[in-house]
Amino acid sequence: KARRDQINAQIRALRDLLPLPEGDRPRLSYLHVMALACIYTRKGACLRPGPTRGAPLELLGGPELADLVASL
Repeated sequence: KARRDQINAQIRALRDLLPLPEGDRPRLSYLHVMALACIYTRKGACLRPGPTRGAPLELLGGPELADLVASL
């Protein structure tokens, strides 16, 4: 039980790190939080600008993020 409580606390902390409006966070299940965190991390690895590129890209934001949360 202690391990499960620790995992749940980490998932709640991860949810607070996601760039989502405050009203959307409580509605996400733990599975949705993990899926969004994985997508956000993968996009960050794929969209990381190289040394010759311009400014850093936004990973997930605006309409793209809203559509993703709505689909969950």
